[in-house]
Amino acid sequence: MPHSNCSSTSFNETIVSSPAATSLGALILTVVFLLGFPGNLFIIWSILARARKQNVTTLLILNLAIADGSLMALTPFFIAYLVMMDWTMGNVMCKILFYLCLANMYASIHLIMLMSIYRLVSVVWPNRISVIIGKRTITRVLAVVWLLVMVASIPALIYREVKCKGNAPGSVCDSFHDKDSEVVLQYTLELVLGFLIPYTIILVSYICILRRIRQTKFRRRIRSEKLILAIVLTFCLFWLPYHVVNMVQVAWALFPEGSENRILVNF
Repeated sequence: MPHSNCSSTSFNETIVSSPAATSLGALILTVVFLLGFPGNLFIIWSILARARKQNVTTLLILNLAIADGSLMALTPFFIAYLVMMDWTMGNVMCKILFYLCLANMYASIHLIMLMSIYRLVSVVWPNRISVIIGKRTITRVLAVVWLLVMVASIPALIYREVKCKGNAPGSVCDSFHDKDSEVVLQYTLELVLGFLIPYTIILVSYICILRRIRQTKFRRRIRSEKLILAIVLTFCLFWLPYHVVNMVQVAWALFPEGSENRILVNF
């Protein structure tokens, strides 16, 4: 019998229906929370404890730690969701939690993008960096970034809804779409704003940085190049799978033939 709080919309199978998948997901989220949440709290505390010594770099790191820490603070809700294989927190929490997740995901990615731009300016135009990017300027830019990510995450409030798990007991918090165009719009927006634009800017920035480093007699050039490569690859490896899943959803929406028994792999 379906969960009493389910909407009338239902489907046959989701990742929350698989005990193996939910156990693995809960384990991964638990490790992420135990390692990442205290680490980000320590970074935030360390920076705020030395408030008088804050500069542009520390402001960027502080905001990145807040975004990542906030995202990890939400993981206990999703661990409980995976362990119980049932969404019991209601429709409002379904919308709010996924909105906060999306907003902090956007914030994290765009803050990394800002850090790459700042590093580019500091390497290519070191004499002008205090004029181009001052503390007041970066504060305004950060305010704009947070405002934009909050607006860009509104689709999560609109499209997320508690659904029944078809013939299985319980419910899930998933995206609903009345039209295939809505699926394409939502996930394409996430791909463009959450990956393509920021990753392109990050990639271009670090290519320019590498070229500048190679033109100078920098003793630690090899180490710097490895660090830059690690940053770019890590960013790609962490977020590419998420957006690949989104593109699969878009492909199903554009080409629905043969996808009646598909498994929805996003929460």
